[in-house]
Amino acid sequence: MSKVESQIKTIKPFKFSGELNAMTSKSYLQRALALASLAGEASVLTNVQWSADGLAAADVIRQLGADVHEEFRKLTITPNISDSEKEILLNIGESGLGLRMFSGLASLKNQAVTITGKGSILERPIAPVMETLSACDVKVSSKEGKLPITISGKLRGGDYTVDGSFSSQILTGLLISLPLADGDTTLTVKNLKSIPYIDMTLELVQLFGAEITHDDYQVFHIKGNQLYKGTSYSVEGDWSGMANHLVGAAISGSVTISGLNEHSLQADRAILTALERTGASVSWSNGDITVKQSQNLPFEIDATHSPDIFPPLVVLACAAKGISKITGIHRLTHKESDRLASLIETFGKLGVTLTTEGDTLLVHGTGSVSAGTIHSFNDHRIAMAGCIAACISDGSIKIEKADAVKKSYPLFFEELDVFFKD
Repeated sequence: MSKVESQIKTIKPFKFSGELNAMTSKSYLQRALALASLAGEASVLTNVQWSADGLAAADVIRQLGADVHEEFRKLTITPNISDSEKEILLNIGESGLGLRMFSGLASLKNQAVTITGKGSILERPIAPVMETLSACDVKVSSKEGKLPITISGKLRGGDYTVDGSFSSQILTGLLISLPLADGDTTLTVKNLKSIPYIDMTLELVQLFGAEITHDDYQVFHIKGNQLYKGTSYSVEGDWSGMANHLVGAAISGSVTISGLNEHSLQADRAILTALERTGASVSWSNGDITVKQSQNLPFEIDATHSPDIFPPLVVLACAAKGISKITGIHRLTHKESDRLASLIETFGKLGVTLTTEGDTLLVHGTGSVSAGTIHSFNDHRIAMAGCIAACISDGSIKIEKADAVKKSYPLFFEELDVFFKD
């Protein structure tokens, strides 16, 4: 189906037909690793498959003193509950969640913690992280508003107000950290986005033994001086990455995927709404989901709370004849790339017109895309979407810097080669 030339992946037109197991959710895995590192005793995580972001999170908790023992798809995490005076340096790789979540955890330390990273994360703005921590009376500093960032203040309970419009990931770090802080907290959050991701955080916080209540996600009530307990947890499959396969099946054939939670709190489960609206056949049996191509109708969907599925949604829209509307483009700016600009340029090279109207992306679908060469912009989700677009292409699609998929789904191309035919 495909040929590799250095970091260029050439994808011939193909159809989906087969079965696969869902990749581990990196969102759940990173949260579980963070919580396990704070528990009072060892935790066991199962169904673990590594991505670059997951590996970065494991390295961070090691740097924070935890021991991570790895067996086949199983991790035993033994936290180090001692707190030395030595300054800590954390490298979060290219993980946006890692940056924002571990900034909160760093604020629990008695000593200074400096966080840095590599690649595109070094260019992302960190002002929202600094503003949020400062609003919680935590001392934080950086040079020119970018990484590295140094956190040298101790997070304590109190009455705080923070802005949730930039990213729910910053709030995730606080919600994981504040149950361990001295004193109770009333946390008021304005303009919160990506609420499903906060539900994921609250789910795991509760699983690890702490309690947080809230008033319609606007005010969070958090008792201080709680303790996390060691926990056994099987990490569920990743709706974000698997959305690409589900879309590929909906536009070209069929696929059955095991390991996805039908009732998952993951925001990107919203891909099912788009599949149903475009007329695809979607069914569940014994915990497995099967998607088959049926109709390919234009659709409308609000993806404000699930910006990571914008790229496969665009591919789904390309397969329809007519204009599809995807709302929530203000959430696309600070990703691995400027994802809105990347999508417009990428699909323009494949012969599809994308326009904007307010906060909505309009995809002028024709039922197919043209052969061409695109660049991933070092964005894993653009790379995967470009591959899936080959299902409706009139010729091969070449993807430059296709190795960007390693960030979240290292086996993406390998699984296509194994399970799907030309």
